[in-house]
Amino acid sequence: MLKTKLAVTLLLGASLSAQAEMTSMAEQEMSDVSGQGGVYLSGEFAINKDGGPLWENGERYRYTRDANGNLTPVQTDACDNGVCGLRFAIKLNESSEGWYVLDDLSGGFAFEGLTLRTKPAGEVMNYDYMPAGSTTYEPRLENVDDEVVVIGLPGTVSFNNFKFKYAIANNGEYGVPLADGTPFRQTDIIGVQLDGDITLKGNLLLFPVD
Repeated sequence: MLKTKLAVTLLLGASLSAQAEMTSMAEQEMSDVSGQGGVYLSGEFAINKDGGPLWENGERYRYTRDANGNLTPVQTDACDNGVCGLRFAIKLNESSEGWYVLDDLSGGFAFEGLTLRTKPAGEVMNYDYMPAGSTTYEPRLENVDDEVVVIGLPGTVSFNNFKFKYAIANNGEYGVPLADGTPFRQTDIIGVQLDGDITLKGNLLLFPVD
């Protein structure tokens, strides 16, 4: 215990000494400094593991709307295993008549070894290159001076009953008819359920654009 305290004291003293010797750098000196860093991430996420707050009984309601706009429940839709997941709906613009929906999103996943770093872009493929006088694109390699963000994919991602449905609906709120009384409608396009491990390899590059 005494050795630990002594080591901590020595490290603290060295830190204070280093700070006391710090001096400001001129702008030219700063421009000559280069470095490289990165981030190593691990994490675990659980999404609506015990069901959403709106549907604690494992059921979701569908409603009708009277002439005064009041809602009355007329039907219940049971969720899988009594657990109703998160609902995420998005409308692309005000004139759009429908909503894109990720519905009944629940479960969890964990990963280890997701890395973030930057590196010089170097040679990259320009798919938008069109030679003068031509009407077609001719992709070619070009040297780019900018840096890119490199996302290193984690080796293994573990899923724990992670599931969701991709759907389209006429209202973002589940079961609620439109203001004019049109009943709620939703069409499920695809359902996804993952339970187990998957292996990922490679890097994802993010390039700056004008």
